[in-house]
Amino acid sequence: MCYRGDAYLRTLLIQGARSSLQRAKAVSVEKATPEQIWIAQLACRMPFGKLLVAIANKHARQLWAMLAHAADYDPNASLAHPMAKRPASLHTATATFT
Repeated sequence: MCYRGDAYLRTLLIQGARSSLQRAKAVSVEKATPEQIWIAQLACRMPFGKLLVAIANKHARQLWAMLAHAADYDPNASLAHPMAKRPASLHTATATFT
């Protein structure tokens, strides 16, 4: 039998992913955070179910890191990572939703 963690926590993470996706679709590219730009780009190349799981996984990793390091949420933290691919401008995402 495969153990997949707490079912309620998984449900909450998926619901949060749905909310993040909805917000990423609603916000303009000029006002989007780096995570919303990532979600928009991912949405163009991934099916809906996999997209939700990818967003939920990213949220779970962010939550773990914040708890493990007693840090507050920083929407631009990924840009400070030495391996991050920094675009010329954060607002150059050309993702569109249909």
